Amino acid sequence: MEPLSRVRVAVLAAIVGAVAWGVTVTAVNSGASPMAVPWTVAAIAVGVGLVALWLGWGVRQYRRGKNPGLSGLRAARTAVFAQACAYTGSILAGAFAGYGLAIALEWSHAPRREVAISALIAALGGLAMVVAALIAEHWCKDDSSSSDEGGKAPQTTP
Repeated sequence: MEPLSRVRVAVLAAIVGAVAWGVTVTAVNSGASPMAVPWTVAAIAVGVGLVALWLGWGVRQYRRGKNPGLSGLRAARTAVFAQACAYTGSILAGAFAGYGLAIALEWSHAPRREVAISALIAALGGLAMVVAALIAEHWCKDDSSSSDEGGKAPQTTP
């Protein structure tokens, strides 16, 4: 499995943000009323990020020899879950940031300001999800520099 690329995650967020910004500006200029983003979006994103951290912590403990009962399949699933969370959080962060920034163009209008703030809070929730997923994925990676043999992975013979 290929490790996460922070650049890829950031580029995905930027592309989705640009598209969301363009669609929102077009819709608002056509007369559509923007809708507030529910606070549950940010709460659920943070919650999913915490689940990724919790699962990643178990894998980290396993890799340090403190949780020998963990299966390799669960560790692999945790790494895949962390990557999925990173990409999903990136999409959420980009989409809500683009939406919020497009609405924030009319900051002096109080109802639109509230919509922009709710969207930016949701974007922060997506960003928290990305950060948590990157940490969890890092805990799942096999970095041979942490082994006891001076940076070399242990050798096994058949």
